[in-house]
Amino acid sequence: MKNEQLLRLLGEVDDRFIEESMMIERRPYQRLKWGAGLILATAAGFMLFTSNIWNERMPLSTDSTANSVHIVGESEIRQGTSQENLMDMTEDELFSRWSPVVIRGTVSNIQHIEIDFNGETEYQSLITIHVSDVYRGDVQVGQELVVRADAIGGTKLTEHTSVISHVRQGMEGIFMPIPYDDEFIWEQNGATLRLKDIANYGFPDGERYLFLDTPNGLLFERDAYPSLQDMHSLDGIERWMISRFNASE
Repeated sequence: MKNEQLLRLLGEVDDRFIEESMMIERRPYQRLKWGAGLILATAAGFMLFTSNIWNERMPLSTDSTANSVHIVGESEIRQGTSQENLMDMTEDELFSRWSPVVIRGTVSNIQHIEIDFNGETEYQSLITIHVSDVYRGDVQVGQELVVRADAIGGTKLTEHTSVISHVRQGMEGIFMPIPYDDEFIWEQNGATLRLKDIANYGFPDGERYLFLDTPNGLLFERDAYPSLQDMHSLDGIERWMISRFNASE
């Protein structure tokens, strides 16, 4: 039963019981009625308390006016709430626009969040990446990067799903997240969220900024990288990245 239903039941106690409770003599069934009400109130309070435990609320700065951001379970994600519009960019522009850091690492944790924009709900995932190599950017080997991404949910994967939807804990990859500053603001339905409040990095989209070593082989958006069309291993991508950035120094 939902919390609001329990609270509504608590508000529907007959006035007759209140009046009779003031009498000196109280019949046994009245005691049972009040006992049931106490149990109901305790149950409602417990459900509200445990709901707050499992849906931890993330603190937001005064720069964010979104109603709330809660950590939720994967089963609570409603798919289809966020839609991407991919900006056309060349291979070179993918590296130059927003200046993404380029790292190799392993996914050590995935959390999911629910964002309330004045009644409009959006779902995102926070991916923690343990850095093993750095090809570009002010990042240290051994660092744990928390990266905002489109919601990762569900277990049914097909060749048509986005690259980000294949990310799993323990998976290795080469990642290109962009560092957030105070200028990265998500505006929706009259509310704002400063993205740095929830993560220090983020993927501009879930297709072109990661190369994954999956159980079915190397996965990335090949159409976005003409130079990498024939690559079939993460080590091959790594050699190409090292050559590219060494040449640009």
